Amino acid sequence: MPSQRYYRERARTLLAWARATKDKAYAAQLRLRAANELEQAQQVREAVADLTSLPSGFHASHMQKED
Repeated sequence: MPSQRYYRERARTLLAWARATKDKAYAAQLRLRAANELEQAQQVREAVADLTSLPSGFHASHMQKED
């Protein structure tokens, strides 16, 4: 899975292209794609946050099984 940074950089690039084009419809498409990239970055962030809680829960469950 790509990193948050990857998705944010793609969003920045898409927004730069949106600002550079004179075609308003294409600019709107690029802005929408940029918003989707930022949403992907948020999903990566949430997935990483979910994984950081795993080790403590994993160790606690193993400690209970050993008793």
